[in-house]
Amino acid sequence: MDRVVAAAGAVQLAPSGVVLVMAASEEPAKRIESRLRNSGHPLRSAWVSDLEELGDVLARQQPDLLITEVQIGRVTAKQVLELCARRCPQLPVLLLGMHSGAEAAGAALAAGAHDLVALDDESLGHLEAVVLREVTAYRQARELTVARSQLLDYRSRHQQLTERSTDAIAHVREGIVVSANATFARLLRAKSPDDLAGVPLIDLVEADQQTKVKERLRAVLKGKYNGEPLELALRSGSGRIDVKAKLVLGSIDGEQTIELLVRDEPAPGRGALPLLGGRAAFARAIGTPAPASQTRAAIMLRIDEFADLESRIGPIDAQEVFQRVVEAVRAQLQPADLSFPFSTDELALLIRRGSFSDIEGFGEQLRGHLSGQIYATRRHEAQVRVSVVVYPLAAQENPEAVVGELMAAVRELSQKGGDRATLLGAAASARLAERDEVNMAAMIRKALEQNRLKLAYQSIASLEGGPRALFDVLIRLVDDTTHREYHASEFLPTAQKHGLLIEIDRWVVSRALQILAKHGDERLLFVKLSEDTLKQAEAFIAWLKAQIGQRKLASNELVFELQELMLQNHLRKTSALTRALTELGAGMAIERFGSGTHSAQLIEHLPVKYVKFDPSFTRDFAESASNKKLAELIQLAAQRKIKTIVSHVEDAGAMAQLWQMGVNYVQGYHVQEPEVVMLVGEVRRR
Repeated sequence: MDRVVAAAGAVQLAPSGVVLVMAASEEPAKRIESRLRNSGHPLRSAWVSDLEELGDVLARQQPDLLITEVQIGRVTAKQVLELCARRCPQLPVLLLGMHSGAEAAGAALAAGAHDLVALDDESLGHLEAVVLREVTAYRQARELTVARSQLLDYRSRHQQLTERSTDAIAHVREGIVVSANATFARLLRAKSPDDLAGVPLIDLVEADQQTKVKERLRAVLKGKYNGEPLELALRSGSGRIDVKAKLVLGSIDGEQTIELLVRDEPAPGRGALPLLGGRAAFARAIGTPAPASQTRAAIMLRIDEFADLESRIGPIDAQEVFQRVVEAVRAQLQPADLSFPFSTDELALLIRRGSFSDIEGFGEQLRGHLSGQIYATRRHEAQVRVSVVVYPLAAQENPEAVVGELMAAVRELSQKGGDRATLLGAAASARLAERDEVNMAAMIRKALEQNRLKLAYQSIASLEGGPRALFDVLIRLVDDTTHREYHASEFLPTAQKHGLLIEIDRWVVSRALQILAKHGDERLLFVKLSEDTLKQAEAFIAWLKAQIGQRKLASNELVFELQELMLQNHLRKTSALTRALTELGAGMAIERFGSGTHSAQLIEHLPVKYVKFDPSFTRDFAESASNKKLAELIQLAAQRKIKTIVSHVEDAGAMAQLWQMGVNYVQGYHVQEPEVVMLVGEVRRR
């Protein structure tokens, strides 16, 4: 919940709340925020002045409350309320008047507002109480909406699991079947689960078993034998069916309900359940180990719109068409492949192939082959469309889970139009992810060749003042097809796997040098280097010298960043690189400083100009141990005349405390958000 109770008993709100104030001037927003913050409620007030601006804000974000003046120029409160009703119907709206009173408050409520508040000194307490009441109620309403949505989702998932289960399941209330899944209906040879709803359970039990079942039902309702196995005989269109069942007490919609569960497995001494044997065999085959050299896949095939086919040519001929489809499928299988009858319109397969590509292609090939044929019975000819779901199997798979996922997926695919083949499962996801990675690597190579990478910059703000602007250089990848812009974290891991980091580093440095050639006296750029470049420090220095040519870098123009753990793993190369960069006029900075165990020793031996602290120090700013270590490292850096930078600064309080601790520079949300803009010099070259 968003509300907590303070020691004094006053309601306190969690931070990050936003109150929109619509007024002719900014003054009301300032007064409201001042009142709330001085009372210990960290709500931010944002000022909007017209309907167009209000519409834009409501389209982008969801505030906690709107307070609007009764009249703003030609804009009336009625227009504001109508806009809110369209864009954000549940948002509480308060009218802001000169004075509060019963008559004015009644008029505000009649207009559709939640209340009336005023800004005269005597009414600020009332304003505070109303704001807290409305914000709290609105947040609770949103949480209730989310909880209801989750509850409906949980119910839907439970229903789907029941419907697709290979176990036969029926729910019984006061002796009457209230629902059953498709497996239970097929077990009893019923046309559909709906035909069983409203039928007394006893009518589905053989006469010599009814007394035993009645006694068990009564016992379960009293809390006895709950979930214990019960052998009984059910009535079916094909005769007596001996099963082992469990009666489990539960509740549906608040009413006591008994779940009758018949597992998809043979009962002792009685053989497998009718229509379920194929499913059990399919699950067992999935769980049977296979040679590591072979790639296996479980496949589910379903005839699309089979009920319509039955209506058109009759159930007997429709079943004969399905048998012709089964024969056509088996003609496409290899000797080691297996097929399993699953239902009147579904067939399961377990195939073995030499590679994932062979498996992937088989599903689409099978779908096309089956959909292109005409199937003849004694009285009819028919064409069918099929849905195929292919589940490549990993080394360890839960057979029941695989069967359940296949059933759900093929039925959903068929219901959404069918005539498609698709992949499912962790192994398929991993292979597709691998393919995406290969495609991403190709995109990076192409972007390097066609110069479609670009630089952007994030400001590093000085806490000491000074005319020079500092920027962190950031890299972006632009997809030439979709024009989507990828951030570094989205493509650099792939670049590292495919050995592209050195080329990317050099591209970034080359572009940064072009910027500095035009604007070097205006700004200092921080450029990150990868560990791959550090490993080949000598080659990088030779390349950099060639890039610089006769122009030596000016002091405080370019600083290269390397992460602390990289430096610790390559101390000799780091020392050589630092000396060479210093000779060229460039500086060195340690990034993620303080993340290792030998931070103090590093700056004793390396002539670095800057250290940028690990983000964990900002994240754990309130922890005394972290703060103490940060203060010690700041003091140590100051003694060696090394400038300090703290990143991920997100509030003014932290920035003020960092200034007191002696930090030189900060960057983060409070300084400038990561959605950075490009520098003027870069824009001109685009």
